[in-house]
Amino acid sequence: MSKTIVEKVGDVKIYGTGLLGGKGEGLVKINECYIPGAHKLRTRVLTTEFYDHYLNNGGQFGNEELETISSILEKLENIPISVRSSATNEACLTPDSPGSVHAGENTSFMLPNNHPEFSVRLQQLIQSIYFIYKDFTQNQPINGNEKMAIVINPIPGIYDETLAGSVYYPLISGVANSFFPYALKAQNPKDGFARIAFGHGYSTVIDDFEVISMATIKEPIPFNLLGDGQMYFYAINLSKNDSLVGHELETMKKLHARFSTSNFINLLGKNKERISFEKLIKENRFGFKSGLLEIMDTIAKNISAHFQIEFVFNVEKNNGDDVGRFHVVQLTQLPEQKFEKIQIPDQAKHTYLSVKNIQGHGIKNNLRQVIVVSPFIYTKEKHDSVRSKIAAMNRELKEKNEDYILIVPGRLGSNNREWGIQLEFREVDRAAAIFEYGVDVAGRAEPIKDENTLTGGIYGSHFLYMLQGGDDEEQKRLQTRIYGTQGTHFLTNLVSNNVVYGFITPNEDLFDPWFFKAPNSSDAVYLLTFPEEVNIYADTNNQNCVVVAEY
Repeated sequence: MSKTIVEKVGDVKIYGTGLLGGKGEGLVKINECYIPGAHKLRTRVLTTEFYDHYLNNGGQFGNEELETISSILEKLENIPISVRSSATNEACLTPDSPGSVHAGENTSFMLPNNHPEFSVRLQQLIQSIYFIYKDFTQNQPINGNEKMAIVINPIPGIYDETLAGSVYYPLISGVANSFFPYALKAQNPKDGFARIAFGHGYSTVIDDFEVISMATIKEPIPFNLLGDGQMYFYAINLSKNDSLVGHELETMKKLHARFSTSNFINLLGKNKERISFEKLIKENRFGFKSGLLEIMDTIAKNISAHFQIEFVFNVEKNNGDDVGRFHVVQLTQLPEQKFEKIQIPDQAKHTYLSVKNIQGHGIKNNLRQVIVVSPFIYTKEKHDSVRSKIAAMNRELKEKNEDYILIVPGRLGSNNREWGIQLEFREVDRAAAIFEYGVDVAGRAEPIKDENTLTGGIYGSHFLYMLQGGDDEEQKRLQTRIYGTQGTHFLTNLVSNNVVYGFITPNEDLFDPWFFKAPNSSDAVYLLTFPEEVNIYADTNNQNCVVVAEY
């Protein structure tokens, strides 16, 4: 292969003559842009040329590729490093490449990189790259033409000798979007929103415990409405430093916040044993809120008006003072959200569904299929089989080039099975619309968290954990419980690909019980065909969505 090495602004080095993939392209743009509030992140990119050589060499590297990777690791030394997938279809949207966004669908690894023997550290790095390639190849469609690059970065963070063992993590990780469609009247949607967490960034982009949502960044929602705070955090387990078996989170540790010995927790804001971030945000400690706003404004003016970033924030000593330091670790350019006026029909031949809590905007025509998970039959014990069947149905309809509607017990895509069905966006990527419901939609007398509120039953809902917009009842909206799921990979993909996403409130919305008439009394998930074609009208501006058969 070519020994071409391209050096970019901000200590970015590109190895090979191939493509950089989504993360690689995004980090090059970030490093080439002067952002006063952010420090440059050392970045090494193995282009798709390495992937081609891996495939052509029977699933392994040749000596030249191995020597290149070894030289990279030597110069990065022994700080923990991230080894991240950077697929060509993953996270970079430009006017010249108007494809869909597929964030977080590929494996990445966070390596301790602290073994005393360099050969062991090198072998773990090579293993991680092979596992990324293998996972990516296995999930590609037949005759797919996407490729994989690799991004290697040191991880800015802190070492912590906890009672649970030695770990490493950024003080704060976050994901932030440039636009927040659910802003209150006192807020500007263009101020964007952020989802932040103590510890490693897995806390913010996967959905398995509560973290804090800044909605919006400039004028965050009052803290007494944000919940109790963050109880758990992710950190790199520094003892997992010799080999890998191929699971993305195998080098990570999930710990209760009480195990952290960081002296900064009280300065961030604490509510009993939970981290609230109230002091950090409300008092702009270490310049966090103002710094994040400056980063977002700079990117909007110089790179893209519609984007998502992932970032880390640490506090360091500078001339005896504690100073905050940002690093932007990922940039995803997003399609511009357009909200043209939607004329919903005054009359229809039949209305199958009408809901008031939605994301997504526009009209989707000529749908015939709907996949339904039964509220009468589904239980968490059926989770794995239901997930497999949904993915199989999605593949079959994709092969037929046919879109569909999906109706599920809510909080789809969550890693917490108490909240819903765990799956990836690519397993439902042919869905034109997804509607959540709680067990209470079927009138089942099961326990719910808030006894006086029908808000999704025991399965929860994405809409239970985000601002619900679209009406003038500001006080009612302020009382919505907010833990913030926006910013997770799953919801980013839904929003970026304009999948209509709604929540069925049983005592307010209209839904046809026909959806829950299973062809077989034992099927927890099934495919139904509408008697006639239906259209979806989704109006985000007025929070109104209908599924109708028209005259």
